[in-house]
Amino acid sequence: MHKALYGVDWSFVMSCIMILAWSIVWMIYFGALVYGKCHLYKKVTDGDTEQQSSCLPGVSIVKPLCSVLDSNLKENLITFFELNYPKFELLFCIQDRNENLIQLINELMLQYPEVESQIFIGAKDIVVNPKVNNMLNGYDKAQYPLLMISDSSIKMKPHTLTDMVSHMTEKVGLVHQVPIMCDGDLSFCRQVEQVWFGGAHARIYLFANAFGFNCMTSMSCVFRKKILDEEGGLVSMGNYLGEDFFLTQLIINKGWRVELSSQPGLQNPKSVSIQTYQARMLRWMYLRSTQLPMLLVLEPIQEHIYLAPLTSLALYYMFNIMPYIFIPAHFLVWIIADYILLTIVQGKRPTFSICSFVRAWVFRELSPLYLLPRLLKQRDIIWAGKKFRVHYGGVAERVADSKQCHM
Repeated sequence: MHKALYGVDWSFVMSCIMILAWSIVWMIYFGALVYGKCHLYKKVTDGDTEQQSSCLPGVSIVKPLCSVLDSNLKENLITFFELNYPKFELLFCIQDRNENLIQLINELMLQYPEVESQIFIGAKDIVVNPKVNNMLNGYDKAQYPLLMISDSSIKMKPHTLTDMVSHMTEKVGLVHQVPIMCDGDLSFCRQVEQVWFGGAHARIYLFANAFGFNCMTSMSCVFRKKILDEEGGLVSMGNYLGEDFFLTQLIINKGWRVELSSQPGLQNPKSVSIQTYQARMLRWMYLRSTQLPMLLVLEPIQEHIYLAPLTSLALYYMFNIMPYIFIPAHFLVWIIADYILLTIVQGKRPTFSICSFVRAWVFRELSPLYLLPRLLKQRDIIWAGKKFRVHYGGVAERVADSKQCHM
């Protein structure tokens, strides 16, 4: 055997590390499968639902809206007006004046007069994060002890808010949802998004929540407003672009628990494209690497386009298992496991065919070959039309100004 420094067989050491990493990734996957199957789409409690609902606290729902009126927005907003929840208010925060958008919301407010709702036009310019700036007016006017932040692309089922608040037990400070992509058009881009959110993203998200790790990338969460008020309010999150992650970490650091709703967060954007998908993946990878720099090393290992070949070399070195046997077997089992996880997270089989799933899955799995090298060269991040630089630890600064819009 080849000996390296100090008489250590480094090939043996690296092979052991790769086999261990491969085993851990599979443990994470099986943990996500089990947790997802046991937790998602399950009722929190039994008994008289109507009696339970009467005891639920009020919720202020802050909806940050871009000034662009998209085709799915009305459908998404109607689901909030039709929530089956005893006491809530809707606080619409419109970034810049848009008469068509204002008219749409006013029409919905007239259609549902029994729902408390207000419109706030014009974002403040106090902090770095444009989404936080947009929500400040609504946050300041919120009247209920629980506050929900929900992106404009989120679509709700009638009992989803009840489910989320039901998880808000005495020691819980925040409840969030694992995001998934709604069924919509059958475009390849939307299939890729569904496969990613229901597979690679859900794997880490479910496992992290099963074991109490902060992996918050949700577009929909409910939390106790008093926790944030003690730190100065929502403005205290304004210097982070990943405000959801740091909000969750703040709540954990204060001794509260974080729970995952049994109902996933339904994303229903007007359209998706490969460019927007790749831009979001790169932005999230960049933010993760600045929040937790160790992920620069761990990120490639959990991607199977890198993990499988490296593990095959380790197995060949250790046990003489041929790579041309291991790699196809590895990816066959992996794609089957991803399909199973997707059906668990979606609560049903995907609406597209197996062939379409395979095509979208292959594209998703090959994406890190393009994205990770770009991440290593990334110094700034483009988000909502503005350029930011994020320092290690997550604090951001704006380095260029241009017209921006965030949903």
